[in-house]
Amino acid sequence: MQEMIQIAASLIGSLGFAALYNLHGKKLWIAGVGGMICWGSYLGFLALIQNSFMTNLLATVAATTYAEMMARIQKTPVTVYLISAIIPMVPGGTLYYTMNYAIAKEGDLFYSYGQKTLMIAAAMAGGIMIVSSFFRMYSQIRGYYKKRKSCQKT
Repeated sequence: MQEMIQIAASLIGSLGFAALYNLHGKKLWIAGVGGMICWGSYLGFLALIQNSFMTNLLATVAATTYAEMMARIQKTPVTVYLISAIIPMVPGGTLYYTMNYAIAKEGDLFYSYGQKTLMIAAAMAGGIMIVSSFFRMYSQIRGYYKKRKSCQKT
């Protein structure tokens, strides 16, 4: 039950950020579903894998794949779907505690939370980079073969 509440909250949070990007109607809901997919896949991978880095990486891969596909289908920039989708994964809580312990001069806790924050951010960046690179490569290969095919007809 708690997982369903978290997934519903991720939908609402993603809808809010999508509204900040002036998305309306169908595109707003597509962006919200991206947040649900991201957080749902995070919870699913967390149940299977006890490694925080891999869990965050795989959930970001799922969210980025969804955002890339929806951007192509809807002919919308991928950024609006991607940012809205990964919002539930942003390590805001750990970043807050990192800064709090830095100010309180709690070195051990600062180091621990800082390491976790950087690890989550690196996993998210890696997931985005992997999927975006794959889609860019696919588009270039597809464009090459289309161009080559059109040249052979003439």
